[in-house]
Amino acid sequence: MGDPGITTFMKNVLSNYSSIRGKDKDSGHAKFWDVVVITTADEDQKEIFDAQLKDKLDRKEVPLNLPIHIISDPPGTKLGNGGSTLTALDFLHTEYGDGLYDYRVLLLHAGGQSKRMPSASILGKIFSAIPTGNPLYQMLDFKLAMYWPFLPRMPAGVFLSCADDFLVYNLGDETLPWKFEETGFTALAHPSSIQIGTQHGVYVLENPENIDTSKHILNQKCIEVLQKPSETVMYKKDAVIKDKTLKFPGDIKVKGHVAYTDSSFFFGMDVTKKLIGFYKENSPITCEIDAYGDFLQALGPNATIDYTSHIPNVSNPTTSLIPTREKIFNLLKRTNISLLLMNSSRFIHIGTTKEFSQHFCFDKQFQEEVGLEMDVFNNWVENRESKDCSKKMKFSDVNQGCVMHSCLTSDSTVSPGTVVEYFHADIPVNIGQNSIISNCALLTSEVSESLEQCDVPHDIFLHTVPVFHNGSTMYVTIFFHVNDNLKKQAPPKDLIFLQRTLGDVSSICKLDIQKLANKGRGDEDNSQKLSLWTAPIYPLEKTMSKSFLLSLKTITKIRTENKSDLNLNDYPLVSIAEILKIKDFETMLSLRSKLNRNICDNQ
Repeated sequence: MGDPGITTFMKNVLSNYSSIRGKDKDSGHAKFWDVVVITTADEDQKEIFDAQLKDKLDRKEVPLNLPIHIISDPPGTKLGNGGSTLTALDFLHTEYGDGLYDYRVLLLHAGGQSKRMPSASILGKIFSAIPTGNPLYQMLDFKLAMYWPFLPRMPAGVFLSCADDFLVYNLGDETLPWKFEETGFTALAHPSSIQIGTQHGVYVLENPENIDTSKHILNQKCIEVLQKPSETVMYKKDAVIKDKTLKFPGDIKVKGHVAYTDSSFFFGMDVTKKLIGFYKENSPITCEIDAYGDFLQALGPNATIDYTSHIPNVSNPTTSLIPTREKIFNLLKRTNISLLLMNSSRFIHIGTTKEFSQHFCFDKQFQEEVGLEMDVFNNWVENRESKDCSKKMKFSDVNQGCVMHSCLTSDSTVSPGTVVEYFHADIPVNIGQNSIISNCALLTSEVSESLEQCDVPHDIFLHTVPVFHNGSTMYVTIFFHVNDNLKKQAPPKDLIFLQRTLGDVSSICKLDIQKLANKGRGDEDNSQKLSLWTAPIYPLEKTMSKSFLLSLKTITKIRTENKSDLNLNDYPLVSIAEILKIKDFETMLSLRSKLNRNICDNQ
């Protein structure tokens, strides 16, 4: 089970936050954030976020009198979270003038298409449901609460974080003399294995041999920041603590040698002024800038300009990329970076379907540390055909998945490793293992056939979205095997979908693969490759329930290679990329609000 220190500390953090939900932001035990900023990829996403934030404020689910600004990137080139940071700071200075320099700002980067977790693609990761709290928490609540304990030791400045991760920690003895520095950068650093270090930013410490890892948290100077370094580079740069007898507080254990890896970071108002000035001189930004890769790698006495020409992780390397990176390096070089070594901490990412299921269903330590439950904010309705109406007994005995914000019959079953959210069904559903069911419906009033129950297979992702089509609202259910890679590009005949090639699927479902490939690539793309994100393979239906059933039928036909009676050409077909363009988010939010009222009225 979890470290009692971390579990107790996090319980207090969330309890303190719960006490100010719907109340004045500074009515708690300590002053709260002065300003919160959430960034989005474009105006379309901003409109969706604005609507959800309004609903959240109306339900009094966040502290009152808290300025929360949702700021979109300008049209044009994808900016990355570094470019979004510059845009947000410029907005804040326009909004608050020099008064900004007295504020403590929480900056949350929440833009992007969420290609590894499409259930968050429409409404955003920052508004994803988390199975705890009353009212049900969203990721925004955790972000507001998670870093609050830092504020008493934080001067005016900007604390930057992303929208798809958790930090669980224990600050230990209140007398420890740690702090966020008034100038330069202060970054959170977490003890990790060398393998984890290859996928994160890694900090090179000054005098690593003198680190007292038994302290919960302490300041330490950093001489260089590495981004996703190889193990060889980590050892060469002396970023590895090789002492195998290291002891961390509580039950924090790291196998083998240790590297300190990144999560969130803070910068003082001296840096804020530099970045605002840079943006005014260099806007519009016409390249993708990463706040971690391009800001942090410029810091520390050992930083060099070499990284600015290393671009394998940039999705669209425009001609202005390297010159802009070089300007940022010259702007920030010789800026101090101090670390807060959080020796009693764990960093948890939930940006993929596998991570989502793993942490919400199987990670008992994490569940204990942040108080996650398996049955949260649901309405379990007696099935008229069933004599068994014992909700709690049925759920604890049969259901081993995670269910939240749903209305299901009491004799439904949810198998281990499965997460169900925003699902409304009035007949029994039996859901297989390791699946994700999001924003779906199965209501007998919406379908023509007579159904007594419904079975959902193992390892399936299902997510229904209302979309505009020919002047009316229709519904499309995104479905795929949880191991499918939506971003991978390949010739259609080689692209894997539901454990078969897209060529096989086209044959089973009577699709014209060449027509499908041409539409999926678009007029300007002359390549012979396609991805599951751009492939127009998802049929539209008139109701959510019909869409859900059609998806299950299609999955069954593909898995059994049954070519008898399924012709997807009988339906309008769209891709996930197209769904994002034609989404009807107002209907989606209206349906969720209706489900919310249904659950509230029956609790």
